[in-house]
Amino acid sequence: MAEAASIAAALDALARGQGPVETYSYSTDDVLANRRAARRAKRGISLNVIPMIDVTFFLLVFFVCANKTLDREELLRTDLSQRGVAMVNPTALTLDEPPLRIELFRKDNQTIIKVLAPMAQPESFEQLTEVFNSKRYSPENPNGLFPSDHPLELAPAKEVPWEDAVAAFNGLVRAGYQQIHFAEPQ
Repeated sequence: MAEAASIAAALDALARGQGPVETYSYSTDDVLANRRAARRAKRGISLNVIPMIDVTFFLLVFFVCANKTLDREELLRTDLSQRGVAMVNPTALTLDEPPLRIELFRKDNQTIIKVLAPMAQPESFEQLTEVFNSKRYSPENPNGLFPSDHPLELAPAKEVPWEDAVAAFNGLVRAGYQQIHFAEPQ
């Protein structure tokens, strides 16, 4: 409407012989753009805290889930006698048995087996099986020194062929031992 009125006024001025009238009419878009620019200038820099709150809640949930192990502390029991004196279970203070160490090393292109215990030293992998089978405690062999679940530590040197290390491992398994693991040589 405002534009039609300004066009009519310009045509009327031309009909009277007057030159073109320079009138500028603001469109609705220009007015709205100017208002938006004025609001932005007043506002300045703003900080949106909604994403920060979301991140804070995610971290809170993460740490609550990660610290679920604290509930297990309530399950620890303390057994006290009726007289108020602590009773000690003898098996509670027993220490794990140190593993029996068997070292393998090379000498003159031959693998040498050395058992770090006061027992007969085997010269071959078959003798290793026989010696450890005779030292394994069982109902059939009550004079045995080590139960079948006694830990054994097999420590081959770096120059020992892998086949010899596996042969020693297999010999100990054939002797009936269940906890055999490899270790670094000393």
